[in-house]
Amino acid sequence: MQGHRRRQATIFSGELRSGQGKGVYFTQLDWARRQFQEKLGIEPHPGTFNLILRKAEELARWQSLREEAGIVIEPPDPQNCAARSYPVRIDAFLPGAVIHPNLPDYPNNQLEIISALHLRQALDLKDGDLVQIEVNRPLEVRAVVFDIDGTLIDTLEAYRVCTEKAFAPLGISVTIDMIRHYFATHQPFWESLLPADQADRTAVLSNLEAEALRHFPEALRSHGKVFPNLARTMNRLQRKSLKLGIFTGSTRQVLEPLREQDLLSCFDAVTTGEDIERHKPHPEGLHHCLRQLGVEPEQAAYVGDTTMDIQACRAAGTKSIAVLTGAGDCSALAAEGPDWTIHSHQHRPSIVTTENR
Repeated sequence: MQGHRRRQATIFSGELRSGQGKGVYFTQLDWARRQFQEKLGIEPHPGTFNLILRKAEELARWQSLREEAGIVIEPPDPQNCAARSYPVRIDAFLPGAVIHPNLPDYPNNQLEIISALHLRQALDLKDGDLVQIEVNRPLEVRAVVFDIDGTLIDTLEAYRVCTEKAFAPLGISVTIDMIRHYFATHQPFWESLLPADQADRTAVLSNLEAEALRHFPEALRSHGKVFPNLARTMNRLQRKSLKLGIFTGSTRQVLEPLREQDLLSCFDAVTTGEDIERHKPHPEGLHHCLRQLGVEPEQAAYVGDTTMDIQACRAAGTKSIAVLTGAGDCSALAAEGPDWTIHSHQHRPSIVTTENR
């Protein structure tokens, strides 16, 4: 297959300047927030981050970028202001987006940026500081590897049900927020549910885990849901001649919803927690999957929904794509510096392209 021409990175260095506070109002409009989340994968921190371009060459690059279509943020009322947006990385690490309002008198040298984080605090900046941003382009890869829980399949309710059934004899209820917190942080969960004075704590925990595992297959059948339109996404990625893999820290049981919908055949390699000894964020699992695919880490992207997934990418040397359909909080994911953040799997084909060979 003939390779495509690599596109040169577009980078700006701008001077931080306080705005007039109008960005706070705009980023909190319901229709704008919804589109920022769905189209840009950003749950915006209130307000915007304003940079002023001083150099002629940077102004020329900004003019050239504005000639691209960008991602349109469209108001429901045509009398309100629409905008175009361009995903970026701030200081080569934090994800965000430049928002350019469709106003005739908008300053030509100003970049207005949104992020899930309070950027001034996150980067310890003040007015007058220089900040570099780079426009995100599609990731050039040969393979895309996927997490399962919260990425391909919505399993949070299944885990909640099997855990609650295990703890029912102790009169302990389990909420979906508790499950989400566990997956997002991987902090001790089962231990935290037991009373501090629980007798035979180790034995009780072992029995509870065995009981939850016993209930898991039925909970997964009843409550595990493959995210909508997944088959279409996989088909679009396959048409790009990308190799597709799965790496999950869970057991092989979690693959059943994919098998039932004949989606498991879309993947060229599958690695689960049963195949490895060391778990995320250790790179063993990703490296195991990539060896099966015959792809080097720098030629691959991993898609996951938690900070642990992004950390595993960094340890393994792969590109990282954070998805907002699972347990991870948008601001916590952004703080880990993923290469891209997306709202759902349906946005993945547009942000990856086959690596130039």
